Formats: sequence, structure tokens, C-alpha cells
Amino acid sequence: MRCDFCGRVVDRVRRIALDRDYDRLGQRHLVRYACAECSVRKEAERRQVVDAPAKPL
Repeated sequence: MRCDFCGRVVDRVRRIALDRDYDRLGQRHLVRYACAECSVRKEAERRQVVDAPAKPL
């Protein structure tokens, strides 16, 4: 299998599609799979955006 983010050939890939406040199952989008390292990095980036303080209007 190949990671869609870094291109490395790996034994396993991951896809996070559903989590609290995150749902990619109901959206049309390009499905991509990540190696363990890319999955950890992408999850950290996603959580940083979700957990960021709200900007005042």
C-alpha cells in the first residue's frame, strides 16, 4: 500500500473519517489514506484547528 500524503510504500495505511466534531463520511471528497507517521501529523493538525480558540467577530 502507498501513503497518499508522503508516497511511501507501507504495510498499513489509516483513514480517520469519523470523530467527535469531525465527519467526513457525509461529504463528497477525495478519499486518501495515510501511513502511521502522516496519520499522526494530520490528526494533530486537525485537532489544532478544532481546539483553537474562537476568533472574536
